Amino acid sequence: MVLAAVVLTGLTGCADRPNDLETYYDKPAGAATPSATTPATSSSVSVEQAAANPVNHIAEDVAAAVLTKSDLASEGVREAAARAANGSCFDAVPAGDPRGSTWLYTSGSSLTQQVTGYLDRTAAEVLAQVACDGQQLTIARPAGAEAARAWCDGTTCTVLLAGGHVLSGLQVTASTQTRAADAVKGLAALAAEKLPSS
Repeated sequence: MVLAAVVLTGLTGCADRPNDLETYYDKPAGAATPSATTPATSSSVSVEQAAANPVNHIAEDVAAAVLTKSDLASEGVREAAARAANGSCFDAVPAGDPRGSTWLYTSGSSLTQQVTGYLDRTAAEVLAQVACDGQQLTIARPAGAEAARAWCDGTTCTVLLAGGHVLSGLQVTASTQTRAADAVKGLAALAAEKLPSS
């Protein structure tokens, strides 16, 4: 009678908790029970599903495409305290959740990068629809980019590079349009290397 009461108390005490046997005792070495292995299997499936989630994958690609201090070491730039407000060509890029930063040259010129990911279409499809103010700048498509377009508006030049579902934009404002154009052309190859492959 006492034993039955103890068993009943033990069962009701667990009723409001998940049935995870590993929480209550240490399994003997080599022992395996179906109820103990099932949570591990479903847990590993959840991890695989999370890793395969397209949103997570694109977010990782966006983060990987952002230029870092070491990437720009040879440019002699320093990171600005605040990211420059979007302007000119970046305003024509379809909305997303862009990442990036602004860098300042000792000459007073500035470099801003904006990287955006798109879940429902490729970056090349997005880029084909972008129309920026100013005049188009002829630029060779650098290795690593599936498509590239560029524009200059005054002394600000912008290049947009597409790779997979990621659109990477570089915008340089300099003392002259020629300097800005040369700078974005020179940096395009570096940014293209960081794009994901399709």
